[in-house]
Amino acid sequence: MSDPGLPQISRFSRFVWVIGALGIAVAAFFVVPQVALRGDGRIVVDNGEGYVGDRVYPQHVDDPVELTLDGDTLSGGQQGGWLPFDADSAPLMLRMAHDHDNYINVFQTSDVADLVTDRAVSPESLGALWDMDDVVYAIPAATDGRLWVSVDSARWDLSVTPVAHTPIADAAASGTGDAMLSYQGDALSARFSHTGSGFLRVTVIAPEQFDLAVNDVDEFSRRASWRVPGTVLFMIESSGGEWSVAVDE
Repeated sequence: MSDPGLPQISRFSRFVWVIGALGIAVAAFFVVPQVALRGDGRIVVDNGEGYVGDRVYPQHVDDPVELTLDGDTLSGGQQGGWLPFDADSAPLMLRMAHDHDNYINVFQTSDVADLVTDRAVSPESLGALWDMDDVVYAIPAATDGRLWVSVDSARWDLSVTPVAHTPIADAAASGTGDAMLSYQGDALSARFSHTGSGFLRVTVIAPEQFDLAVNDVDEFSRRASWRVPGTVLFMIESSGGEWSVAVDE
């Protein structure tokens, strides 16, 4: 014989579940930041606690500001902007030039045709700078492109310097310890091998890409790839043993 109280318990449980779900939805509306993209390329963020962030994404602006380097310093205003990044440019390292409260995004497009992009599609983010210790690497593609800077303050300054690197000769290299190697060409993959004990980490830094591609210990062989031809850097970190690189030309 079934318990007559079970249907009532079931209905009560459903009622409680519905009320709880509605409560969570209402709370989320007030707690989760409300984000909107305006027609002028500005992202407006309201976190519900009185803070409203107003950030311009220049890749969504019809007439973005063109930036120019002054020595090794790149400066601008809240509009951010873009910097020409030609195929024959050196790989660059970007840092904050001053320790101030700011949040800077750096993006890359690998074609000059992407000077003004569809608002529904954003360029690839190379990373963000929060403080003086943060670093963003920018690597030229095989075609002339653009770097884009998006900020949330009225004034900003970046230190922009070439990356010190050792070119790979004849598509192969070997060694021990840490190194920053470079390859320039049409290949899109390479094999990394390690003998002996210790760890080997390889970060692939390519146009529109920054990936920890190899992270293993002792003896192994791994293939890593990148998406865009041009220049690629291999940041090698090794605690022992010997490593070798063979680019798949």
